[in-house]
Amino acid sequence: MMQTDVEAFWTSFEQEIGDKIISKTMGQHFSSKKSQGEWGLLVLTTLSIRFRPTPGENWFQSLFRMATPKVPKEPASDIVLPLALITSIELPKKHFFDFLFSPPFTIFTLRYRLGDEEHSVLLGADPKSELFTKLMSTIPVMKGK
Repeated sequence: MMQTDVEAFWTSFEQEIGDKIISKTMGQHFSSKKSQGEWGLLVLTTLSIRFRPTPGENWFQSLFRMATPKVPKEPASDIVLPLALITSIELPKKHFFDFLFSPPFTIFTLRYRLGDEEHSVLLGADPKSELFTKLMSTIPVMKGK
């Protein structure tokens, strides 16, 4: 993809969501702690954090597949979490061998409130990404279990 195509994509993305993008990176969304997660774009805007799934399968699954990939006809909806609702970001507790055996992305929990109920969403991002750094400076950080 040429640089002008990339710039046009992000300009169109901002127009579509109606918000200014602060930072973006590849990320993951996990439906549970045991799920393999789905890959997509993790986008921090002035008002929200957004995960947009990218249809397809991961590279590891494609190594063992004999048929064509199962790409949905309709793309999945974005997960959009307004920053004003987020109460904390929970980071996993570090263990001695994590640098050898943990995934390359940091898997973190965003806790948020809807009315009187607390909810959470499990995401993954490169801990060295600008998005992760900006998110950590915006939201109170808790150490997980």
